[in-house]
Amino acid sequence: MLKNNKWLGRKERRDMIQKLSFKDFFHSTKQQLAIEPRAPQMNYPEHTHDFSELVIVTKGKGRHILNGYQHDLHKGMVLYIDAADHHLYENVSDLHLANILLKDHNDFRFIHNLDALLKNLKPNDASYKIVNQNTLDLINSNINHLISQNTPETKLQCECSFFQLVTLMQHNYINSKTKGTTEEKGQQILNWLSYNFTEEINWAKLTRQFGLSVRTLHRFFKDKIGLTPQNYLIKLRLSNAYYQIRYTDKAIIDIAIECGFNDSCYFSTCFKNQFKISPRELRR
Repeated sequence: MLKNNKWLGRKERRDMIQKLSFKDFFHSTKQQLAIEPRAPQMNYPEHTHDFSELVIVTKGKGRHILNGYQHDLHKGMVLYIDAADHHLYENVSDLHLANILLKDHNDFRFIHNLDALLKNLKPNDASYKIVNQNTLDLINSNINHLISQNTPETKLQCECSFFQLVTLMQHNYINSKTKGTTEEKGQQILNWLSYNFTEEINWAKLTRQFGLSVRTLHRFFKDKIGLTPQNYLIKLRLSNAYYQIRYTDKAIIDIAIECGFNDSCYFSTCFKNQFKISPRELRR
């Protein structure tokens, strides 16, 4: 008799995760890259692959869970996923992705030592690289070149275009030192919050740090996400708490405090309003 899923150990649960094979996406064993547009990307359960992939978010939003860490996806995010990683998509809303599948980048004939460049695009503690609209337009153009060049007869052009694409992402993602438009600065703050959402946030101080006014930040969040900055912060905290309750054995009160909630009753109320289930019901 099979065990109930909730009693499965972590190793058993990992063994049950769907594994996607390159044979279903690559036309031949000689093909190094496969371009897989997802327009839209639907909710997809936890899975892994025997290939790696470079993912570019071109439109919409959703939630991505990578190796147990969750993050909200937005337009302009880029991320590298190793073959050994496990991930899923959920709560998607018109989410469009451009996926570049790599059977083994070490088998490239002309371009070598891509590992360091790709690893730098890998999410670190759920923080994802973000590019601006101009860079995203260049990325899309480069992907179109890849699609036209991805044949055995054009390996050199294909590898060069892929190298240019990775280099473009490597040198043009937004970070807290970047100066730029309101869009870019707002994306910087989104990225900063993904690291620091458990802290007590002083919004006036934070906006000064990134060269925005509080009013401009509110307008950016309303246009981009449909939430106020504070409500988005609470959503980040609740999402992190949800996955800790679901995937760890930590005490619920400890999780609440760790995620930035000092009042357990307020935490439970916010949690149930967000997920339509109480923390204790989810743990059961």
